[in-house]
Amino acid sequence: MNVFQKCLRRQVGNGKYMKYAEICKSNLTKDNSSQLEKNSKTIFDDMYEQLKEENESSLAKRKKDLSDTLTVAFQITKNFTHIILAYILGNIVLLALDLQYYVTCVSILLMGACFIYKLVEFLSNKYCIVDAYILMIYKSVLEKLAGKI
Repeated sequence: MNVFQKCLRRQVGNGKYMKYAEICKSNLTKDNSSQLEKNSKTIFDDMYEQLKEENESSLAKRKKDLSDTLTVAFQITKNFTHIILAYILGNIVLLALDLQYYVTCVSILLMGACFIYKLVEFLSNKYCIVDAYILMIYKSVLEKLAGKI
């Protein structure tokens, strides 16, 4: 699960998130942008109705959580280059140390497992088009509600 999806599930609930994701997925596969805009309005209105009774402090907490989520997503993307370099350098150092065969193999396997975890995390956050789209709508709802208060 990517960070956008975690945030949305936390903020709007699992059931609503699944409903919004299905609406977006069905329309992102089509080339009809007007249909996507129509469903964006549906999602926006539904979120607005759900959040319009929230008080100012609750909306501020939601905006802070959204901001933190965006920061985490950018950090994951930004740090991935460093992770690749550390993985390659670590493998080179392990091979250059000429340790026992089993120690080298286990070390390389452990580093490989960690790298695969970070790779999956990076890819799931980089290619989460539906979640990013829903998050943009959610951000618009929060901004509109903040302007209303």
